[in-house]
Amino acid sequence: MPRICDTYKKIYGELSKLPQKTPFWVVVHIVLFLGVFLYWSYFFDDYYAPTPGAIEKNIALQIMSGNMPYVDFDCEYPPVALLLFVIPGLFFRTLPSYYVAFTTEMLLFDLLAIFLIIFIAQRINLSKVRALFSYTLLIAVAAGPIVIQRYDLAPAVMVLAAVAAFIAGKNKTAWGVLALGVVAKIFPIVVAPIFAVWLLMKKQYAQLFKGAAVFAGVALLTFIPWLIVDAGSLSSLFLYHLDRGLHAESTYGSFVILGQHFGWTSVRYDFNFGSFNITSALSDNLANASFYIMGSVLIAVYALFIYQLRKQPIKLNKDKRQIYEISLLIRYVTIAVLAFLLFNKVFSAQYMAWFCPLIPLLNIRYQNLIITMLVVAGIFTIYIFPFNYIEFEYFESLPVLLMARRNTLLIIVFILIVIGRPKNQSHLGKSPKQLNNCF
Repeated sequence: MPRICDTYKKIYGELSKLPQKTPFWVVVHIVLFLGVFLYWSYFFDDYYAPTPGAIEKNIALQIMSGNMPYVDFDCEYPPVALLLFVIPGLFFRTLPSYYVAFTTEMLLFDLLAIFLIIFIAQRINLSKVRALFSYTLLIAVAAGPIVIQRYDLAPAVMVLAAVAAFIAGKNKTAWGVLALGVVAKIFPIVVAPIFAVWLLMKKQYAQLFKGAAVFAGVALLTFIPWLIVDAGSLSSLFLYHLDRGLHAESTYGSFVILGQHFGWTSVRYDFNFGSFNITSALSDNLANASFYIMGSVLIAVYALFIYQLRKQPIKLNKDKRQIYEISLLIRYVTIAVLAFLLFNKVFSAQYMAWFCPLIPLLNIRYQNLIITMLVVAGIFTIYIFPFNYIEFEYFESLPVLLMARRNTLLIIVFILIVIGRPKNQSHLGKSPKQLNNCF
């Protein structure tokens, strides 16, 4: 009997060491993406319209047939997004093979996120295991299977890569990667002022000038084919997004629909610009005002970042001060991304992937509560899309209430991160090895 107990203890001891090893997390995410998520997509295929991968495949085929986006056919996606669509099309041109290739592409970005999280966690003395567990949980539930049906994980990882390069002192690389993220999906633009403020506060004016030049250069290079062929065609890309109405899933839209549920207002259903939007005098005004509301919130976020950099603890040595400042940078990058998501007029389910690589790197109070709330918000999102989206479009009570609650949870998370303070200062003096054994 003692031998059996010793065997079990040995097995348990070996298994408990697995999360300390990076290959363990790589295998978990491969299984998650190529097993669970793919199985989910095909099992629940009837709930999705159009079929997962169909939009991306059709755009890729048009480009590979010689048609130029924005010139020969209308397209809402920026140039780097189109490149992400074309790459799987180089290998497969029919479904479901194309979709498997597209999923593999998203998996590669996911695996890159794992290594970036490890790198940053070590730089700020956070537990690698805890960070990777949180990231896995958020990807699996908060983002969910839609993470392989859209490309939003790619720009989210580009933001993380830009942050990693920035804190490693690779200034030009950071700005260049950030520019690629912006030309894939506009939301990474909110990180640029964070970088600029940091460099200005450090009086690194030359670095700021070089970074801004690289950012502008990379962004410009991606648009050169259209600037040469037909510069005016690019206006269709920008006007498409400017002309969009109030998305029903947005923070504003969900509460307006909730107001209709209680008889306080009235809205109409309107499907255009590839999404379910709502129209009424109130919703139209909110759509028009959303840019200014979001801009005001972001300005306040940048002002708070400046204030926090100025009031940092004065009793920290050089190494601890660096950890404190980098942690602050990551926190405000997260806040800025959440501000864009919450106060924008469009909020699709796939946008939940935007914050997943950043949240695990926070070291603030309420961290466990924040992750729990995001997981619950993810469950609400998955319940509505894909399972009950038709019911949501017809303003049925449960999905309407859950959507409002989802966005309320995200607003609370946003507030908790804004007011959150470091859990303690003790982690500033621990080695990465010590912290990786704390989980």
